[in-house]
Amino acid sequence: MNDETKKRVFKKIFVKSWAVGAAYNNVRGQGHGCVYSLYPLFDALYPKPEDLDKKVEAIKRHKVFYNITPQVNTVGLGLFSALEEQIAEDDTFDKSSVNAIKASIMGPASGIGDALFQVTIKLVAASIGLGLAYSGSPIGGLLFFVIFNTCSFVARRYLLDLSYNSGERLVEAAQESGLLKMLTEAASVIGMLMIGSMVATTVKFTFGFSWDVAGGTVTLQSFFDALMPNFLPLIITLLVAYALRKKANANILMVAIIIISILGKWIGLF
Repeated sequence: MNDETKKRVFKKIFVKSWAVGAAYNNVRGQGHGCVYSLYPLFDALYPKPEDLDKKVEAIKRHKVFYNITPQVNTVGLGLFSALEEQIAEDDTFDKSSVNAIKASIMGPASGIGDALFQVTIKLVAASIGLGLAYSGSPIGGLLFFVIFNTCSFVARRYLLDLSYNSGERLVEAAQESGLLKMLTEAASVIGMLMIGSMVATTVKFTFGFSWDVAGGTVTLQSFFDALMPNFLPLIITLLVAYALRKKANANILMVAIIIISILGKWIGLF
């Protein structure tokens, strides 16, 4: 892409990035919003009818789960743009690196974004707005909105350019030195660690069934804990992931889990 095209494309990506969470769901997170935001880039990279297959492939690459604090989500969009541009120019480029790097940046970017916007800036803006609101001024609510979204506007715009330019230089240097392969493998490991941590801390499942024996009470859960801590949440997560890979309906799965949980609690099994 030439400079004029890049400028036009990134302006569209920036505008669309404000709606990246509009189609949020528990299966793909902001995945659909990511595709929506990057669509101007795909149009620019694959403008010819004969490039339709490559365009569809690029869209499918970004339909996977993606979730970054909305106010800083352009740090991912800029980096993905640099990677996609490299893929369009070089058929030998490792396409799997896109989602490996995506998995590795979600945690750090969200950690910084949440601390900065959902805690610090939101608290400062609320403190200023509440001071005026308590005195009866209607400007208080408006001021909170202006402060928070002005900071968001600046961060989104700056991070989009920064991550694209940094990503472009990183990709070129990494590909020449062979570092990209190592980065991809490292990103995959980090992504798996994040997924494992999320399963262990957010998926809760324990057996409540127990029976009396000589000398005390034995619980069914103790056998699984002895085998491996959080073994049952891992098994459930793998089963759900397998079902989703087999094109099972996510809504039906969630309803089934809720019903089984209620029945299990009612009969004392969980």
